[in-house]
Amino acid sequence: MTQYSVMIKNKTNTTNDVAIFFDGYSHDFSSIYKEDTKKRSSFDKLMDQLFRKGIKERFNLTVRSTNNPLIKSVLDIGCGPGHFVVKFLEQGKKVTALDIAPSMLEITKQRVKAINKEREVDFILQDYLDYLPSKKFDAACVMGFFDYVEDPVKVLNKLLQDIKKEIYISLPDDKGILAWQRKVRYKLRNCPLFLYSKEYTIECLKKANCFNETEIIDIDRGFFLRIRK
Repeated sequence: MTQYSVMIKNKTNTTNDVAIFFDGYSHDFSSIYKEDTKKRSSFDKLMDQLFRKGIKERFNLTVRSTNNPLIKSVLDIGCGPGHFVVKFLEQGKKVTALDIAPSMLEITKQRVKAINKEREVDFILQDYLDYLPSKKFDAACVMGFFDYVEDPVKVLNKLLQDIKKEIYISLPDDKGILAWQRKVRYKLRNCPLFLYSKEYTIECLKKANCFNETEIIDIDRGFFLRIRK
């Protein structure tokens, strides 16, 4: 049994299923951002242009937000293959990269090594709800994470405790045939998926007592949230 298997064996089925899914999906997911670990087919590139504009939108909104001298440390939750991590490092930030999928974290490590920034990153293989940081971070990047969260209010409450200044979150919209198609596709792959209406998003923010501090920006097939404390 691997170290990671020991760590997640008592977790919920949802957490286990998400970890297994992304551990096997890491290189395909990474190639959406950059084709350095795996090439994308012509069909995939067409799908990216037509249906994945939101990925680029949320990336640009996040890095514009962190391009701020007051943001010195960033917690990247569900860091995936590390494209945000590399950008934060280029901005001169101290980064903690957290993910539950070992292969995602390994790709991130290789990207960080390639730019000789290993000393500026802490790598954490853990479920965020189990993570107990020793100090607060200036900002948190939470992209593509709430898609797999059963209790968003619980996560929001923890983020508000762990972060001092700003929190950036992406949420997938629940409307349209593409949302339905994605939910069916993920169910067939045994990966849970949670989608959000704007009304439900507002309800969660109010329950976490951070609605008044939150800016909600519509992006392609979802929302970008910027919480300023």
